[in-house]
Amino acid sequence: MRYLPDITVIMLLFVTGLILSSCASFPVMQDEATASTKPVKLHYKETGRGDPVLLLHGLGASSYAWRYVTPDLASNNRVIALDLKGFGGSDKPEDGKYSLFDQAELVDKFIRKHNLNNLTLVGHSFGGGVALALAIKDQKRRRPRLKKLILIDSISYKQKIPWGIALMRTPIISDLGISLIPPEMQMQIALKFAYHDNSKIPPEAPREYAKQLSSPGGKYALLRTAAQLMPENIDQFTKKYRDLKLKTLLIWCRRDGIVPVEYGKRLYNNLPNARMHILPACIHLPQEELPQLTSRLMTNFLREK
Repeated sequence: MRYLPDITVIMLLFVTGLILSSCASFPVMQDEATASTKPVKLHYKETGRGDPVLLLHGLGASSYAWRYVTPDLASNNRVIALDLKGFGGSDKPEDGKYSLFDQAELVDKFIRKHNLNNLTLVGHSFGGGVALALAIKDQKRRRPRLKKLILIDSISYKQKIPWGIALMRTPIISDLGISLIPPEMQMQIALKFAYHDNSKIPPEAPREYAKQLSSPGGKYALLRTAAQLMPENIDQFTKKYRDLKLKTLLIWCRRDGIVPVEYGKRLYNNLPNARMHILPACIHLPQEELPQLTSRLMTNFLREK
């Protein structure tokens, strides 16, 4: 292993988990949902026509996460890329409510307000956990709105927290690290650990990802999300996977060190109506590093009846 400056070592300890993703140029809109008693404006981007596809990004990312795969998805579908609360252009209130269940409640309200039916819900990493929580809730309704589910390197079970995220959950160290290291440097390092082939990292990506850390409440939202990443009742929640009948596509990177492929295989075995594709030449961002292959798997799945 090559020698790294001390400041970079510190950074590596807590940004390995800042896994991002990306999106195409859509008209930008805002919507209001409610968490607790305070309204939260959710930023989203929309393009295409047809049955809706709602994209949920991972920790530290935004709707920018889907830039490569969106054009193909939008050829036959209405594609909506949503910024979760605390990320991208969405509000970042300092209210402490950043768990995947808090996020799922807001996304559910967004779906109902926009009357999205026959919906395919797509979640990457942390967004995958949000999607699972929402799918389980939706299935209990008399008239479910979800038609299909796509999970990409999704959190799903109690697991060892990656060391980068673990350090973000350490109060004093996390505050110092995220304050002292320039946001663009943080994103550059995170991307290098998320890509299998660093030469594929677009030069503008670290700058785009860093914008939200520089915005008011951005650092707070990131640290609160990291602190609440693994719900205390996760074991009880995961027992419900076996009852989730929704047609599901799992896409996983074989080399993923954030959410290892073993968890994907376990999820595949527990979901009664799932299929799984394991991709060899990526780490945690197949929609960025292998966009053509990822896009093809997703569009083929969307076309199926």
